[in-house]
Order: sequence, then structure tokens, then C-alpha cells
Amino acid sequence: MSQDIFESIDHLDNNFEYAEHLQNNILGRAAGGNWDSKNYKLIRQRFLADETLKNLLPDYIRTCRDIEQFWNFIKIKFSGNGCYGERKQYIHDTFQDLLGYLEEQVLNNNGSSIIKLSKVEKVLTIDQELNILIEEAKKRFENPKDKQIALEKLWDSFERIKTYFDHNKSKSAEELVKLISSDFDYEFIKSEFQSLTTIGNDYRIRHHETNRKDIKDIRHVEYLFFRMLALLNLCVANIQENETK
Repeated sequence: MSQDIFESIDHLDNNFEYAEHLQNNILGRAAGGNWDSKNYKLIRQRFLADETLKNLLPDYIRTCRDIEQFWNFIKIKFSGNGCYGERKQYIHDTFQDLLGYLEEQVLNNNGSSIIKLSKVEKVLTIDQELNILIEEAKKRFENPKDKQIALEKLWDSFERIKTYFDHNKSKSAEELVKLISSDFDYEFIKSEFQSLTTIGNDYRIRHHETNRKDIKDIRHVEYLFFRMLALLNLCVANIQENETK
């Protein structure tokens, strides 16, 4: 049975989490779940007190002083068969401006230099699947919750790029090392390929067997992400140059 249930929100750390709580709260009221009338008022007042956030709030949050006023609004706007789905979609759509703005703030506050590093210029090769993997990894990395997935995508890209010149991975990787170490240090680049391959085999990045080591600290995930991204950027830039000759 759906009902008004108060739960402490002391665990929420930032405005993005407050906005998600507000959205989930009214989703509960709109679609037959539980809701929290007290925290509706608290979070609404929090956002109304900030001129920028006030302007990003959905109109109905600004005008509905309590959750029952919101209920009267939403049940009139969408009724009949399929109304729950329509209400959910409408709420999700109208919260996008607020959540998008607040998510960007969280990313900037929690490591703006790291995020900027991941937004390197897009470099494309004739291997479309490789391009997609790398771009998806960089996009995933922008979400703090998806950094482990982003790392996995980069390692998938690394394994794929090692077959770029030949289906024989060892032979192809050797050609790639020669290409990107031109006018630099062949042994250094070869060692980097070997080291990152070993890391991928020893740690639970792409492989999920029980004997793999977990990477528990997010800072290590970030370190490995940018170490791999730097090598891949070097690879694809040289490949692109080679393709245009």
C-alpha cells in the first residue's frame, strides 16, 4: 500500500543527490509508490533559495507548495490507461535541465582536471568499432559511477587495436609498436605494451575470474584509465596519419 513515509536525508552529500531524491519522491506519488511530503517541502525550499536552481526547477515544483498540490496537478495532466508511464516520462524529461546542471557541478568539483584530460580531441580510424569503444569509454568516465566500466572499455579498445594490422595479435602488436615508437624509443613503447597487457591479465578489468585482483581504490582506476588513454591516443593518432599517406 502506498503511503507518506518520512526518511532522513542527512546522508545526501550535494544538490545533485537532493534533486534525484526530489525526482524519485514525486515519481512515487505520481505512480502509486511511497512518497515523503516533509522532504518534498525541505528540498523544494532549498532549491527555491538559489536563483539559478530555482530557474532550473520544473514549473510544477515551483508552483506546487506541497506534494498533494503536485498530486492534484499530475493526476489531471495524465489520466486513464497508461497514465503511470506517461507521468514517469514527463517527470524524467522535466528534471533533465536541473540534473544535468548539477551533475556537471559535481564532476567539476570532484576532479575538473581529470575530466578535462579525458575530453581530448576525437581521433578516428577506419576501424569504426574501435572508434566507438574509445569514445564510449571517455563518455562513461564522466560519470563517477561508471569509471570502472570506462576502464574496461579502454582495455577492450587496447585488445582490439593490437589486431589492427593482422589477425595474429603478436605480429600486429609488433607492427603497431614500430609505428608509434618512430623517432622515439622502441624498447620503452614495447615495455609499455607488455606492462599494460600484464595488468589486464592480472587484475579484474576485462576478465572476471575469481583469481584476478580487484582494483578497489577509485584513484587507481583513474590512474590506469589515463595511462591507457594516453597510449591509445598515441596509437590512433599514428594510425590515422599512416592511413592518410
